[in-house]
Amino acid sequence: MKNHPSIIIFALLIGISACNIQTDKTKTSSQDKFINLPGYFKSEEKQISQAGIDMEKTVLLNGKSEKNTFNSSDTAVIQHLMKPFADVDLNKPSLRDEYDTTSLTDPFSGRKSVIYKSRGQQTNPEEITMDLDKNGIIQQISVHSYTSNMVYEYRQHLVYQRGKSVMINTYQKFAFLSPKELEITVKPIAKNQL
Repeated sequence: MKNHPSIIIFALLIGISACNIQTDKTKTSSQDKFINLPGYFKSEEKQISQAGIDMEKTVLLNGKSEKNTFNSSDTAVIQHLMKPFADVDLNKPSLRDEYDTTSLTDPFSGRKSVIYKSRGQQTNPEEITMDLDKNGIIQQISVHSYTSNMVYEYRQHLVYQRGKSVMINTYQKFAFLSPKELEITVKPIAKNQL
């Protein structure tokens, strides 16, 4: 009779721990449906900032071009530049079942392309294409977004090439107004070799 309370407490502890283990598994599998793009771009942002290299930024607004340079250790500039990429989060609950995934693998090089394509007409982004090397590290990402209604049209094309360039192209048109197109390209400045 004296052992019954300890057996009941032991069984209760096992039951509670089993429930906690099951809850953790459910959370992990539901969060990993798509590649964690915000995490990837936060890591890239940190790596670029720590590199401290000179970058050239070209801004093209409705056909008028302007160039300037900055150092990548300026974290505010890098954060602003990477924000449109870091905002792409397909693991948001509202987007969980909105994309079809297609993967293509090159059997010779081991490189892989992953394409996320929206199932709906107005889901943003509409399509994401990623190229991964044989180790599974993302080398290039292209993001296409499109929204249109009777008053407004918006298109955005983002391209990130790891260690090479960032390109952001945005087109906006409001009814009865002329369209605006903005393209920003950022590349590292090549050092002259003697």
